[in-house]
Amino acid sequence: MSSPLRTLSCALLAGALLVSASAEARFGKSSTSSDEASDSRTHDASAVGSSGVVHDASPVTEDSGSGGDVHDDSPVEPYPPPQDYESAYTYVSPRHSRASWHENEFASRRHRNFTLGLEAQVMREGAGVGLHLGLEGERFGAFVRASALSLRAEDGSGVTEDISVTGLHLSMAVLKGRMGRVRLEGGLSIAKAADVTFIGPSVGLSSELYLVSSLALEARVQLTPWPYRQFDAAGGLAWYFGDSRLLALRGGMRMLVLNDAGYVDGVVHQDVLPGPYLSFGLAI
Repeated sequence: MSSPLRTLSCALLAGALLVSASAEARFGKSSTSSDEASDSRTHDASAVGSSGVVHDASPVTEDSGSGGDVHDDSPVEPYPPPQDYESAYTYVSPRHSRASWHENEFASRRHRNFTLGLEAQVMREGAGVGLHLGLEGERFGAFVRASALSLRAEDGSGVTEDISVTGLHLSMAVLKGRMGRVRLEGGLSIAKAADVTFIGPSVGLSSELYLVSSLALEARVQLTPWPYRQFDAAGGLAWYFGDSRLLALRGGMRMLVLNDAGYVDGVVHQDVLPGPYLSFGLAI
């Protein structure tokens, strides 16, 4: 083969390789949108004849030739579809649906974001009054519970002794839904008696379960392990009534155990104080 002919053959082969390589890269290129790729494929299919050569298409009639096939001249539906087709089928992403579900669940749940109530308790050793205040969001909240107790002296003299108990807790709802919630609580507890004031860490667990739309079952338990020992547990019913059910009436049983661990005089003093309670307040 002569040198000019060999050069021409190499140039033609190189050109064919370049064309096939660029076509392959164009076909799988991620930057090309699916619509553009679909348009390109549709255009190529309509422009290529049976021989594989690209030519200008011309309409074929019955008189164009003998024995020829009659082609359908009906208009081809354009691609991509018109705008009306896209508006008829609206795609909603799963993430948006899940967010809407959580928003609806949070808006329709029954628990209250703000609670305030005054409480009275009758015990075997005396009586007590209390105050509770709660602020709670979708998952986190804060609670203050305070009780002032008036107890009869153990020596039978008829003298009363005053004890106050206060709990400051932050809460996190570990389970929540339209039927209620379960919270983990943690914070500080303060107990003040005649000769000593204790401040210690405390942990707790509280829950509410709706029996019907306006009646809920409530329970809580709180423990202070050090430097003194306190166990406070209560359980009962909460009834929401009035306009928009903003008023709350609560009632049940409470058990309070206080142990000074011998810090006052070296002798351990412990009070076990069970009794019913009744509370009235707001729930928003």
